[in-house]
Amino acid sequence: MKDEKYIVYMDTGGTFSDAVLIMPDGNFVTGKASTTPNNLVECFFNCIADAASKIGKSLKEVLSKTDLVGFGTTAGTNTVITRTNAPKLGLITTKGVEDTTIVMRGMGAWAGRPQTSELMHAAGLDKVEPLIPRKLIRGVTGRVDSAGKIAIPLYEEEVRSVVREFVAEKVEGIAVCLLSSYFNNVHEQRVKEIIEEIAPGMPTSLSSEVSKLVREYPRCNSAIINLYIGPPVRKLFSQVKQKLAEYGYMKELLVLQGSGGLSRSTLILPVATLNSGPVGGLIGVNWLKNLYGIKNGIGSDVGGTSFDISIVPEEGPRYVEEPLVSNFVISNPMLEITCIGAGGGTIAYLDKITGLLRVGPESAGADPGPVCYGKGGTQPTVTDADLVMGRLDPEYFLGGQMKVSVEKARAAIKEKIADPLNMSVEEAALGICKIIDTRMKSMLEAKLKERGWTPHRFTLFCFGGGGATHCAGYSEGLGFENVIVTPFSAVFSAFGASTADVLHRYEASVYLIMPSIPFDESQGKFTPTSLDEVPSSIVKKFNEAFERLEATGYQEMAEEGFERKDVVANYEMSCRYGGQLYEVTCACPVSRLNTLDDFKTLLKGYETEYERLYTKQSLYPQGGLEIVTLTLKLSASTAAKPVLKKSEYKGEDPSAALKGKRQVYFEGGFVEAKVYAMGKLENGNIVQGPAIIEQFDTTLVIPQGYRVVVDEYRNMNLREK
Repeated sequence: MKDEKYIVYMDTGGTFSDAVLIMPDGNFVTGKASTTPNNLVECFFNCIADAASKIGKSLKEVLSKTDLVGFGTTAGTNTVITRTNAPKLGLITTKGVEDTTIVMRGMGAWAGRPQTSELMHAAGLDKVEPLIPRKLIRGVTGRVDSAGKIAIPLYEEEVRSVVREFVAEKVEGIAVCLLSSYFNNVHEQRVKEIIEEIAPGMPTSLSSEVSKLVREYPRCNSAIINLYIGPPVRKLFSQVKQKLAEYGYMKELLVLQGSGGLSRSTLILPVATLNSGPVGGLIGVNWLKNLYGIKNGIGSDVGGTSFDISIVPEEGPRYVEEPLVSNFVISNPMLEITCIGAGGGTIAYLDKITGLLRVGPESAGADPGPVCYGKGGTQPTVTDADLVMGRLDPEYFLGGQMKVSVEKARAAIKEKIADPLNMSVEEAALGICKIIDTRMKSMLEAKLKERGWTPHRFTLFCFGGGGATHCAGYSEGLGFENVIVTPFSAVFSAFGASTADVLHRYEASVYLIMPSIPFDESQGKFTPTSLDEVPSSIVKKFNEAFERLEATGYQEMAEEGFERKDVVANYEMSCRYGGQLYEVTCACPVSRLNTLDDFKTLLKGYETEYERLYTKQSLYPQGGLEIVTLTLKLSASTAAKPVLKKSEYKGEDPSAALKGKRQVYFEGGFVEAKVYAMGKLENGNIVQGPAIIEQFDTTLVIPQGYRVVVDEYRNMNLREK
């Protein structure tokens, strides 16, 4: 065992933190611990220690023999949402556009709001409070035009005056966002030099370094948020690395990015960590989808505070070019995940005006948590309702490590819900669960319909601590092709991160306007006859843009420890027809324009994707083509991945896994349900509802008329009545 090496991945959630510990042969164990919001380092090591205990080893024994540690965290996102210990920042921008982050866009008052009746009164909604107040925003003279040429030189004395004002205001950092800096950042770089001259060591954030994409509002937000969350995020990584070293792990800490890949903590931009926790689940869905040979998958993550949906169609996960973070539009593309406030800690209450039962979106979080935790919570939650109905075993919560009180849960539901509505405690608890299940089901259906898809084309993967408990409720009647729950569903985001590659994404807004190209009306498409029809300047800019991205990318991948031969490159472009406002992102089939065939291939790549999205009749080649953004994604595989091994068929009888029976409340009253040990179920076993399948960190609820079929990977397939 001298050469024994481990791989560790960890994910911090709103209520619980999870770890996956991978052994040299690809087998893995999981760990779980309560999230400690005020000290994320503590829960980081608590859940790894829990995983280590499963193989009879101490934390030091594991970490001293670990090859790689990966980390997914929502620390940055939570900092923006809660604005805890908010730093005092200043913003330098181009004179005349100082109000950009104040005015926002037309959707500034409702971006990120739930699509409920409040949007009918959008005029009465307040805009989100800016992270930098107007009094700390200054404009300076100097202008780079839309072609990247210097139209007005930078007035350096104005910059010096502004920096001195900020120093007098005792700002803790300065963000810089000048117009067209994505094309030419010479002015932003000079501003940075002046800041260093006047205030050495002052933290700065340049929009051109954080994002090289067009549109100054989201680019400015990215620069601000990168600076805003930078100190707490870097402090967290530093503290984790320091303590890892104390346990004998001396290598790099890898961090999961919102764009879907791993990167060293010393290289990653703080803004790139936004949404990194939930992204692990999406990556895991993609990995399982490929393992099973499934065309279309959709992930549903029921955590303590949120319900996250991740759609992975046949063509792969989709990126959001301008994602929302706490109602701010930013310019750092992320994998698309839809999140609503619905989870185990979601609070149930009676509407003050109507007296009707409501559930969410507010959450009790990890502290104080649900009433049953006994940490001071007074508002009943979904977890309290599950406990009252017998769906969760109070003696087996977290395998018996965490004591929960059914009595406290009953008392809270009775006082706050049942008595005012003149119903039994169990009826109230069932009502809470039905409401939360309906909200989650509606969101699943809406996200698929939004893309023109139907559930029967998709396999639903259910995970998160509450995913198995509620999957029958929120998938009922939708007609999914299959519903799969894994034995490690409670730590699925950490598992997903363990399947991720090291990945870096590089983008450049080039804004290349294709000239008038011969158009064949009979064929309805461009018919270029020579590359000479494309101005040499366009060809040069296209080729040089990818050359620059490749130079930067391969250098950073070398710093990650990968040789060029081990790196996989993928090229993308965002294009639109002339006169359109928004782009279509598609694979860029060529990275250089050297021949006429290269150009034709590029045009066909865009038209194929446009036709897939909007039908052939919507093609508008007469408008000409504008290439707005070019993207390069470089990835390389990490040292080891988890392995799901196929097991032998053991027959339909699950009696070897039977633990006992207990009374569980379903619609109609209490029924006697068989209880099975999840870890003892074998390939081929069929469990008929009503039944409970449980293990230390999750519980699968099977209502009457449903059944579960265990497959060759010992995953559970839920079949509807």
